Amino acid sequence: MLFVIIASFFLAGCNVPFIEQKAGLQVTVNPQANIFLDGKALGQSPFYSETLKAGQYTVKVTSTDPSLSSWEGKVTLNPGVLTYVERQLSADNSKAHGHTLSFEQLTKKDSSEVSVISNPDTVSVTIDGVPSGFTPLKTDSVTVGPHTFTLTSPGYQDKIVKASVKAGQRLVINAQLATQTIVPVPTPTLEVVPVATVSATPTPAVKGSTTPIIQLPKQASGSAVPALPYVEILNTPTNYLNVRSNPESSAAILIRINPGDKYSFIQKDPTNQWIQIYYQTQNKGWISAQYAKLVQ
Repeated sequence: MLFVIIASFFLAGCNVPFIEQKAGLQVTVNPQANIFLDGKALGQSPFYSETLKAGQYTVKVTSTDPSLSSWEGKVTLNPGVLTYVERQLSADNSKAHGHTLSFEQLTKKDSSEVSVISNPDTVSVTIDGVPSGFTPLKTDSVTVGPHTFTLTSPGYQDKIVKASVKAGQRLVINAQLATQTIVPVPTPTLEVVPVATVSATPTPAVKGSTTPIIQLPKQASGSAVPALPYVEILNTPTNYLNVRSNPESSAAILIRINPGDKYSFIQKDPTNQWIQIYYQTQNKGWISAQYAKLVQ
C-alpha cells in the first residue's frame, strides 16, 4: 500500500514530505540503440525508470548498427516528474532528428508555461494548428491539457510533437529538425525522331523532357528596387528560398531565389505565414514569411 501511495505522488508531480523525490527518465530510439547515462550503460532502448536521482546528466545513445551516428545531449531530471527523450538516428547527422520533453516547477501552482527551443533556431511554431511565433518561444497562454506542436522551417522536415501542459509546471520542448531531402531531377532523355522536311534532313524532337528546379541569378547590386511595397529576402540556412505554387510547405517548388534580392509584393495569406510575390514579370508564387521582410 505504501508503494502505491508513493507512486501516485510521483506521477502527480506532488511533494512527498520527508522523502527525497526521485526523477523519471524515458528514452526511445529508432532503430534500437544502447543507452548511457553519464557513461553508465542502462541497456537498450526503450528505457524507462522513475527511481533516478534528480540532477543534470549526459544521455548518449549508440546504435548497434555501426553505420548510424550516435547522439549525445544534456538533460535535467527534476524531482517528481518524467523527462522524455526521443531520437531518430541516421547515418547522416543532418538527417537525424528528435526531441526532449521536460518539466520545471513554477512558483504559482495555478499557472502554466511552454518553452520551445529548436535546432536550427528561428523555426515557425504552430500550436494545435494556430501560428504562435518562432523559436526560441516562451508563452503562458497555452491551456492545460494535451496539445500538438508543429515546427516548420524551409529546407527542413516538419517536426510534430505531442505533449501535455500541466498546471504549476513549465513544459520545455527541445527539438532537432532533420534537413529535407531534395530528390535530384533526372536528366531529360532526348530522343531523336526523323521528321520529313523539304531537305530531307532529320530534325531532332524532344520527348518526355522534365524541367529541373532553377535558382535565379542573384540580383546585381545596382538593380532597380521594386516600387513599394516590396519584399526583401532574408538569409536562410540553405542560402536560397523556395518559391512555391501555393501557401503551404508541401506545394510544388516553382523556382529558387537568393537572400538579399527584392521582389514586388502581392499579398499575405490569412495566417501571415506566407507571402505572394512576383518573382519574374507576370510570374507569381508564395514564399515563407519567416525569411522575408516586407518594406512599405
